[in-house]
Amino acid sequence: MVEQYQWYSLLSIVTSSIALALALLVLRRYPGRRAGATFVSAMSFFLLAALFGYLIRYGFAEQEGGETLMWATRLFYFVHMLAVGYTAAFVGMYFYGFQVFRRRAVSTFMHVSLGAAAVLVASLVTEFPSPTGPMPRTTNARIALATISTAYGVLMLATIGRTLSKSRDPTVRRQATIMLAGILLHGATAESYAYLRLEGQFPPPFLTASALIMATSFAIAILRYRMFDVTPRPEEAVAYPRKFPLLPGRAYFANERHPDLAFRALGEAVRLGDIGLVITRLPPSAVREGFDLETTTILTLGTAAGRNTIPPTHPEMLERLATEFVAEKRGPIIALEGVEYLATYVGFPRVLQTVHTLRDLVTAAGGTLLVSVDLAALEERDHRVLERELEPLPRATVEGATPQDVFVIHSSGLLVTHACPPAPSRPEGADGDLMAGMLTAIMNFARVSFAEGTQELKRLDLGDKKVVIERGEKLILAVVFKGREPEHVADEMRAFLSRAERKFGDRLDRWSGSVDELAGLSAMTARLLL
Repeated sequence: MVEQYQWYSLLSIVTSSIALALALLVLRRYPGRRAGATFVSAMSFFLLAALFGYLIRYGFAEQEGGETLMWATRLFYFVHMLAVGYTAAFVGMYFYGFQVFRRRAVSTFMHVSLGAAAVLVASLVTEFPSPTGPMPRTTNARIALATISTAYGVLMLATIGRTLSKSRDPTVRRQATIMLAGILLHGATAESYAYLRLEGQFPPPFLTASALIMATSFAIAILRYRMFDVTPRPEEAVAYPRKFPLLPGRAYFANERHPDLAFRALGEAVRLGDIGLVITRLPPSAVREGFDLETTTILTLGTAAGRNTIPPTHPEMLERLATEFVAEKRGPIIALEGVEYLATYVGFPRVLQTVHTLRDLVTAAGGTLLVSVDLAALEERDHRVLERELEPLPRATVEGATPQDVFVIHSSGLLVTHACPPAPSRPEGADGDLMAGMLTAIMNFARVSFAEGTQELKRLDLGDKKVVIERGEKLILAVVFKGREPEHVADEMRAFLSRAERKFGDRLDRWSGSVDELAGLSAMTARLLL
């Protein structure tokens, strides 16, 4: 016949085992290994507490006391305090791991302090527990247990409260709210457990059941509202001529102060059918608008908790996410920017390990790695290492053809956007008057020639410059070259007009003249300067 204490112990062990299984699932799915490992530690100690609770119940039921029962009681409180402490540490590490645990000394102090608190409570147990459960009769032990447990609970609530008040990220707020519900339920159960007076010798295992509910809330918050999503997403295909002859299974670098060519090379590749992933210090909205990336997955390097935001102190998270992304798609293309930023937190040798990991992952999958880096910001030894490990980013250039300006004009004759190379790249003598005169000539052409239905003009010579013009239904595109005209520029211009009018057609019909209404068109225009 199964005794009541055996049923209770079985329930306690089963619920604790399920909680541990959920923690292991989080560790497997969530890229933050430090937080995941802390969650697993907390649930492991809850399971140990259930096992020692069974030994205590068995000792009373079988009337076996003595030193064995005393040590079982002390070990019960030791692991129980560790379970509560590591649960609090997990919550803080999950939301504020970068700020709080960025230094190893802080992590070491956390483990030592949690162990000290557990030893303190266990050492204060000098009498056998009461017949109604593993609650020590020693007053000091009860006071220490209640005080430290409450302190841990307050820390968790403070962490959640600060997260809800400071973060505007909807994913973070949903996670914090769900975790808060689980913490409040378990905290209320734990605080009232010692004061329950139930019939029978052993009370039901409320603590482990509420701990399971708390662990379930953590798992739901993390797995349902994912902080990281690297699902491969294709971009709309466009028949662009290749300006970056990238080869599969290769790794390249672009030496640039600000990310530009590497991201444009990725943008070209994804428009030609590849699947891309961007890792950057820039805000995702700036990358999407500046490089014409509408659906490509973007991971941001930063210190604030947020969706798809990786702390610079956790390069292993970056590696795990890249592994997950590469596993989903054959022949991916990944662009990395922020090498200098990562190096300030973890040192260049660790960043180099991450670059090697990304290169091996991508090239083994038949993909391409692009690294945008300012070599002048690194030590000479470091940038020589990068130059040896990565190839310079190749560009297909047309000898004797240099794009100077790109004008996108509304069919009404109003200028929509104008793009030109950065000032250092512009030729001597290119000033505002010359560009204004050039623009006037193009706009007069659009207003007079096209509006009156005369024969369309495709070319216009302005001194040593050539203006190539293409007209769509709603837009006129003009590209100014110095030197001879590239062979495939007309095909690229027609592809540009087709996509621009398809993407912005409705807005062009009711365009008020504000550039803000056509956000994203500038990024498409800038490609024509390459």
